[in-house]
Amino acid sequence: MNHSEMSFSSERRRRIGMNVLGAIAGMIVIILLLNSLGMRHFSRWHLDSEDISILSPMTKSALKSLKQDVHVVVLFKSDSPLFVSIDNLLKEYEDVSSHIKVERVDYTQDPQAAELVKTKYRLSLPALEEKTYFRDLVIFNTEGKSPRVIYEKEFSDYDLGSIIKGSEQKIKRSTFKGEMLFTAAITSLMEDNEKVAYFSSGHREYNPKDDSELTGYSKFAEILTQNNIQVTNLNIWNEKKIPEDCSLLVISGPGDPFMEDEVKYIGEYLDRGGRLFLLLPQNRETKLEGLMKDWGVNIRNEIVYDPLSVLNNNLIVTNFNTQSKISQALVNSQMFMPLSREVSKLESKDPAPDAPQVVELLRSSKEGYLMKLNAEGKYVKASPKDEGKELSMAVSIERGALQGIGAGKGTTRVVVTGNANFLDNARIDSAFGNRDFAVLTVNWLLDRTALVGNLGPRPIREYQLNMSQTQIHLLMWIMLLVIPGGVMGVGIVIWMRKRN
Repeated sequence: MNHSEMSFSSERRRRIGMNVLGAIAGMIVIILLLNSLGMRHFSRWHLDSEDISILSPMTKSALKSLKQDVHVVVLFKSDSPLFVSIDNLLKEYEDVSSHIKVERVDYTQDPQAAELVKTKYRLSLPALEEKTYFRDLVIFNTEGKSPRVIYEKEFSDYDLGSIIKGSEQKIKRSTFKGEMLFTAAITSLMEDNEKVAYFSSGHREYNPKDDSELTGYSKFAEILTQNNIQVTNLNIWNEKKIPEDCSLLVISGPGDPFMEDEVKYIGEYLDRGGRLFLLLPQNRETKLEGLMKDWGVNIRNEIVYDPLSVLNNNLIVTNFNTQSKISQALVNSQMFMPLSREVSKLESKDPAPDAPQVVELLRSSKEGYLMKLNAEGKYVKASPKDEGKELSMAVSIERGALQGIGAGKGTTRVVVTGNANFLDNARIDSAFGNRDFAVLTVNWLLDRTALVGNLGPRPIREYQLNMSQTQIHLLMWIMLLVIPGGVMGVGIVIWMRKRN
């Protein structure tokens, strides 16, 4: 058989080429059809049963009951450790309901889009020389309702035990609360009844509707409206009671003391399971000190001073109690607080079984001490016995809740701070910790996660592979030589067989 008999004619080569092109085109059409079917009939399988993005039946039920669109804006740095978890979780929400519309904005990559988000949702963010200092947050919004804003600090609980023991130097997240927070936000948007926060008035308190820098509390009021809470003023003396629909009573830095009957009305409100955020004035008595003593809190007129963290008569607070849900998330943050009265737990030798649970939240360093005004109107050290210990400036109070169960009806919750100035319009964004403290306090007082029943934080699992040095070197040589060499060997064998 000669060479000419073995060669293909040009016609035959053309036909083979057309067949190959037809096969390729057919394969492309099949792939496109499969992708189209996959987009219309999408399904996802989780190989890990503990995946934090798996939705609970309660969340799926809530999503399937949606009748209107819920717009979600993820204003996050894409390289943030939390972004991947949040993004994957929201993809699950999108898969269950077509009413979930997610927009992702990286303010470091697209500052113009971030500015539009800030303007549209009237976000209160610090700015300097026309530059906005954005922060990681997620917004939920639907038509006709105030948006819900969830800040980065709310997403996690932290494992601080290893830090305290000294075995770790890095604070690790122990839980992820994304589903709990997202489902609670969606559920609150679907609610028809709006909660009411009453701000006491008539004692020269901060006004929640005042936009001025030093006397206004409008930025703090925005935190409440972003949680579907109506804000209104209340003159307790005129009303002769705290209204039945009061979800939260805010007393913000009164300049004049309360009347005896007003204190009685506030006490009655707390006895029936009320929620109170009491922000004391720096150097004036309010007549509420005695009521708080009945609830296990000691309030002194002396001012907490800490030489290690003072700046222009303001304290840079960094000592947060890790045993509290409010202050635990603030670890590694800073709060900018004007000099504050001492507000601490009142020690009792024989507490009653139903005694209020008091937890100190913010403390000075061990170098702190108390100061008082002398006859000349100047601050001097109050007493040497108060030196050398951490001094508290804020506490939380709870009575009536069962351990491990959320605060239901009849449970009283109170937060008391020794200063009100740190949440005024001029200071609430002076340090991220100030706003975070306000957000975490409101969420704890109102127990916002109660909207989602038993849906709780998801634990974050860590897996560690321990290998000896010999095993590491063996793995390195396998990756560098064995695998590439194997591929090359297969290629050589195929080439030699074709050649022969």
